[in-house]
Amino acid sequence: MKILAIGTSGKNCTVAISEDKILIKEINITDGLTHSETLMPAIDRILKETNIELQDIDAYAVSIGPGSFTGIRIGVATIKGLCLGVDKPVLAVPSLLGLAYNKKEFDGYIVSCIDARNDNVYAGIYKNENGILKQVGDYISDNIEVLKERISSLDKAYIMINDTDTYEYASKIAEAGYDLYSQGIITDGVHVSPLYLKKSQAERELEEKNDNN
Repeated sequence: MKILAIGTSGKNCTVAISEDKILIKEINITDGLTHSETLMPAIDRILKETNIELQDIDAYAVSIGPGSFTGIRIGVATIKGLCLGVDKPVLAVPSLLGLAYNKKEFDGYIVSCIDARNDNVYAGIYKNENGILKQVGDYISDNIEVLKERISSLDKAYIMINDTDTYEYASKIAEAGYDLYSQGIITDGVHVSPLYLKKSQAERELEEKNDNN
């Protein structure tokens, strides 16, 4: 199964094509341009460099968040566009899961974190079960002290991975997506949607303004 995977929830724009779990090619762009400027050219480039046609892609994998609100919307909207008129599965990969796949082989808990600013974090805790990362407990979208309390209750060794020193990689999004597919966790271009663990600053400011009126 050929998977075209994209990631736009972090600082870099990342695109990959894999065959099942075997990476064919990956492109990572960190030139400071916006994802809206780099994503489609990166997709065009990777298809040309691999001599793969878009119609040869069997499934799409996309990082759905949490992370950059604007970046997530760009990624999800792009997948929706690619799926217009075609009935292909979409593998919606939470950003925290994709990040955790960087340390998939660790024998213990993998604590995946994304900076939510002002000492707040988005976090998920994962464990390798028969070669597939499974989430342990609920997501955390709170002050970092809440995450520390959760970690203190873990019953074995853990490793932390965060987006401040590790990029999001489409190769890992593709791998996580394939594992979701193997579990029957599949959506489509119509129903794929961002995973927001909190409202955007603009939405919060609008609600506050309405509450004060």
